[in-house]
Amino acid sequence: MNIKIEFRFAVLNSLLTLLWLCTEYLIGLQDKYIVFHPYVSVFSILIPFLCIRLALIEKADLLFQKISFKQAFICGFILTLFATIFSIPVQMAFLKLINIDFLDNMIAYAVQHGKQPKEMAQMYYAPGFYITGSVIITFISGTVVSLILARIMRTK
Repeated sequence: MNIKIEFRFAVLNSLLTLLWLCTEYLIGLQDKYIVFHPYVSVFSILIPFLCIRLALIEKADLLFQKISFKQAFICGFILTLFATIFSIPVQMAFLKLINIDFLDNMIAYAVQHGKQPKEMAQMYYAPGFYITGSVIITFISGTVVSLILARIMRTK
């Protein structure tokens, strides 16, 4: 089983995710305009959608334009597994090197706007908990996107 395509697009997914996080940071969605962060960050689902779609197109090309639901889902799922693993260093690099104030800003915002009590916000935005949540979200969203795209792109 050749998984070069899945690996390559998982790396692309990770790089685009890091670029997305940096762009949010640069335009102020993680501090000055933090109120808009939850609404804008929802669009980051387009990253796995794009990467899985491109991987499936390339995989279908290798299979002479014939790809079953199972083949498409496995391709997307393997890509998702790699992307899930890569999400840990991506998040760590972002939190430790690029925006070291991100978690503090999120805690302050959550408390100031009554979204969460301080203790709950501090627990949720603790680095380990936040990265774990990111891993879980990456896995679940990638799996769901894989299912949807496998259904759409399968050939008979």
